[in-house]
Amino acid sequence: MMTSINPLIQVAQQLTLGPAVRQNHALEHATIVLLSRKFPEVRLSGISFAAGFFVFGDLPTEAILPAAQEALQLLRTTQPELAVHERCGTNLAVAGMLTGLSAMMVSKMRRPYSTANNAILASTAALVLARPLGLVIQRHVTTQTPNGSMRILEIKPTTVLGAPAHFVSTDNPEAARLFS
Repeated sequence: MMTSINPLIQVAQQLTLGPAVRQNHALEHATIVLLSRKFPEVRLSGISFAAGFFVFGDLPTEAILPAAQEALQLLRTTQPELAVHERCGTNLAVAGMLTGLSAMMVSKMRRPYSTANNAILASTAALVLARPLGLVIQRHVTTQTPNGSMRILEIKPTTVLGAPAHFVSTDNPEAARLFS
């Protein structure tokens, strides 16, 4: 029996980074890691939602389901660290925010501290801090180990802006509640 998450709850989960989104985000990362090992020549990326996640890349559809199922099992048992990915967009967001904020702080300082050299120095320091901080944010904020009720429903091949993609539909009744 296929169930789906209420569209209003999907939007609320997305806006609040709810557990359904975070668990799909973890599963997306782990699935992409496993697919990257099997298809190292294919450039892969993804994006997660409350109802599942996209895998972008030119892959055979029949390769996605076994990778996603294995990823789900590994996340729940021996390799929960697969939830965190070094090329995640969270890292870019953290880098952008830290760099912008550090440059803005320097620009608000009094002379002689508000120089271009200090803005560059502060931005560079922010970029150095962004990588480890981005991984911490992923681990504690943007991903979550999938619970026992999560299951993979189906894989649908599609194209997004002309690029090959697959949507991995998930069902997660426990995480689909608005404020779980």
